[in-house]
Amino acid sequence: MVHVIIWWLLVQVLSILALPFTTILFKNLPDRGYAFGKALAILFVSYILWLAASTHILPNTRWAIILIIALCAIGSLIVFLRRRHEIIDSVSENRGVIIATETIFLLSFVLYAVVRSYNPDILHTEKPMDFAFLNAILRSDYFPPHDPWLSGHSLNNYYFGHLMVATLTKLSGISSAITFNLSLALMFALAAIGAFSIVYNLVRLSQGAFKTALSFGLVAAVFLLILGNLEAVLELLYAHGLGGEGFWGWIGINGLDNPTGGHWYPTEHWWWWRASRVISPANGIDTIAEFPFFSFLLGDLHAHLMSLPFALLSLAFSLNIFASMEPIGLTWLRKNLPLFVLTIISLGALSVIHTWDLPIYTFIFIAAALMQAYLRRDTARQHRWWLEWGIFSIITVVGIFLLYLPFHLTFQSPVLGILPWNGPTTRWLHYLIIWGLFLFIGISFILAHVRSGLKSVSWRNLGLISLIVLSPWILWAIVELVTGGGSSIWGKLGHLAPLFILLAVILLIVLWKVQRFEGDQRIVLFALLLLFTGLLLTVGCELFYMADTFFGRMNTLFRFYYASWVLFALASAFALYYLYRHWQVSSTAGRVVKWIWRGFLILLVTGSLIYPVAATWNRTNAFSASPALDGLAFLERSNPSEDEAITWLNSNIEGSPVILEAVGNDYSMFGRVSQFTGLPTVLGWEQHEWIWRGSDRDLTGRRDDVNLIYASSDTRQVQTLLEKYNVSLVYVGKLEREAYGSAVSDRFQNFMDVAFENQGVTIYSVRE
Repeated sequence: MVHVIIWWLLVQVLSILALPFTTILFKNLPDRGYAFGKALAILFVSYILWLAASTHILPNTRWAIILIIALCAIGSLIVFLRRRHEIIDSVSENRGVIIATETIFLLSFVLYAVVRSYNPDILHTEKPMDFAFLNAILRSDYFPPHDPWLSGHSLNNYYFGHLMVATLTKLSGISSAITFNLSLALMFALAAIGAFSIVYNLVRLSQGAFKTALSFGLVAAVFLLILGNLEAVLELLYAHGLGGEGFWGWIGINGLDNPTGGHWYPTEHWWWWRASRVISPANGIDTIAEFPFFSFLLGDLHAHLMSLPFALLSLAFSLNIFASMEPIGLTWLRKNLPLFVLTIISLGALSVIHTWDLPIYTFIFIAAALMQAYLRRDTARQHRWWLEWGIFSIITVVGIFLLYLPFHLTFQSPVLGILPWNGPTTRWLHYLIIWGLFLFIGISFILAHVRSGLKSVSWRNLGLISLIVLSPWILWAIVELVTGGGSSIWGKLGHLAPLFILLAVILLIVLWKVQRFEGDQRIVLFALLLLFTGLLLTVGCELFYMADTFFGRMNTLFRFYYASWVLFALASAFALYYLYRHWQVSSTAGRVVKWIWRGFLILLVTGSLIYPVAATWNRTNAFSASPALDGLAFLERSNPSEDEAITWLNSNIEGSPVILEAVGNDYSMFGRVSQFTGLPTVLGWEQHEWIWRGSDRDLTGRRDDVNLIYASSDTRQVQTLLEKYNVSLVYVGKLEREAYGSAVSDRFQNFMDVAFENQGVTIYSVRE
């Protein structure tokens, strides 16, 4: 409990320092960006530390972090003294939303921490990798951090999310085994208030009442973080034994084969995993369609999860730009340079937190700036607005790259390029299981505008928009024809036609609205932009994929569907508000239609709530364990000798000397010493290293060399290999004895010193 309070207080202090800046920067938003102060402060402090450590100006130490925060505090005080009346008035005017924001943040933080405390172990899936990253960053004096699973190399992955967690960990002085879980709670709470704030501001900018804005802001947080897809409805049917083999064969979700029945809820171990694997595998490789609740329930401190609050931060900057009364262009840029710099720092951060998000949210930012520039164009210089927007966009893209240049200079992407997808398309059944609720709300939102939006459509506009919408398919078809891919070109078009029609209708509505700019209709454009981008991403996954070491579209679906969930959740929450406010009926038939619509909505929301309730019950084992937040407590219970050795390493070994441990399979306990301590080892999870680097060039021979060191009786050969990899410590524990024999420890006694020893573990150090 003490650690939870310390972590919460630390974030609160940082948010207070950010308050003067957010009040000035987000001047176009009704809540003045209050909810984003926490994320912005964490990002900015971490960015300065990263930049200083990457250029060797400051080391990655606690004192360096304190210095940076002190400088930020001075800057915050200066801004406050200069603009104190504006800031005080803003806080006073927004007192209600500030209280609501802090309440949501605290409740979300505590709620997730409690749920996580019933399953805190840093075990299984990708948690060992994420923990290894975190601990390696904590031990790295400068950046890029060393690779904990490939000694002598720096980490070739996007690691900035882990760096932000490491920064807070260093500052708080709390063990990383605890902050791993506290950080999950923090990301959950930051995402909750981020989603709340964006939709709150959209509603207020649409002239919505305060309480109404609060209500639909909460809906946005629930849509983003709590709801699951509709696969859990099928799990309930399956658990009750409903449906025969033919039905479940038609459903086609792996694991749902022959229903057994007899339970009111799913009881199979980890049944909830299937909700992220709805789409049929391709080429023998699973497809992944995660959503935020699944990610937080799983508990991997992974890049796509940590990116959520900062993706929402970038959307806040996009909305702030869109809501500006000044035309976007070079004049705006000169007058708002600090805002612009922080905007591209926030956008650029996505490239080093979760690179897949960068093009998505950059597109939204530039598209929002385009609509704003057109709506606010100077009628006296109509021919210049598009030129100034173009220059503004180029500066944005270049700035994003330059502000994170140290990362881009060292990172080697394993992605080989973009290739056409000619594998199986996503079945409409599976698509609806994933997106059913959001599609229902989104299509209803579109239909609310379609009558007015299409009544003035010209054939010229229709042709142009059709060409724009179909351009991805046209490009895909050309590549398929040239390469002889073998896919049915017209079959693909027919399969995707409903989505292309939706995209075209959205663009026609946008075109109509920008030409007839009226009051709160301006904000509808931003919601339509989110909806359009989300749909476009799902269409893109059927046409192209990012070629990487997974040999298919698994990663493409995973990353882009995740972003689509964010965009659909926000757009749907605002769409519900719009329908609530504007759907007025007077006829009996109209009322009947409205009640039927509400009935479908209730059914879909109820179906989407089944997953979080039932899956949480399963994941926490019905809340039967003793709650704790120490992610390594399991080690003390299962292997006290190893726990004592790990504690000794973390307490007594400074810096990043290389430690040797046994090599085994990925997703196992092999690599656990480097994972738990952050000390680099010769080779950890080999397949992961291959995935991160795109080849096995840097891995070749390492597994054999580690085996030789542990197994060879040739002392000279062993010493030569230890020198080759600059090994300082050799770890001999349970896994090493199982892999190389119980006498493995005797081989090092003649030429190494015993640095640590207990009943189960011996750690040798190289003699000076």
